[in-house]
Amino acid sequence: MAVSRTIHIYLTMFALLLMLFFGITGILLSHEDWLGADTIVPTESTGVIPVALLAEPDRLGVVEHLRATYGAAGAVSTFDVDSASLRIQLKGPGRRTEAEIDRVTGEATISVERRGLFLRLDDLHRGKDSGVAWRWVLDLSAVLLILGSITGLIMWFGLPRRRRWGVVALLTSIVFCLAIYLAFVP
Repeated sequence: MAVSRTIHIYLTMFALLLMLFFGITGILLSHEDWLGADTIVPTESTGVIPVALLAEPDRLGVVEHLRATYGAAGAVSTFDVDSASLRIQLKGPGRRTEAEIDRVTGEATISVERRGLFLRLDDLHRGKDSGVAWRWVLDLSAVLLILGSITGLIMWFGLPRRRRWGVVALLTSIVFCLAIYLAFVP
């Protein structure tokens, strides 16, 4: 019991920021309309990419030019090359950049979408376009929540006077969730 209590206390304190993050962003995820997610308008600009980067496409050079000159951000998700053009997409949480580049003239159309802080947090909650390191944070968060729940159950079983009310709370939660699911989820 003492070991479970110690693990539970320090584990949940370690995970506190993650639990708050996922709790708050979970609410935002359920209510994207509160944040104006349906009204995002990308900004579009035109420019010229140096033709020397385009003949035999220098992937790194083109992407770094887009980052330095046009504010592109995120990881490269698409780099399509054909005989006449390049199509490049960079994605990160809360931001997208797409460039269409003519390989002969270097003329480019760059579309940038920045979604703001709350929608960036929303993307982080889902792990959308966030990279491998952030997916490890999501996995760690899940493990911490599971271990916190298990140690909480162990402590609850060790309290005989509160065990009955714990069973009532647990069963009420299960019945409530099932009833909502069966009655309202299509």
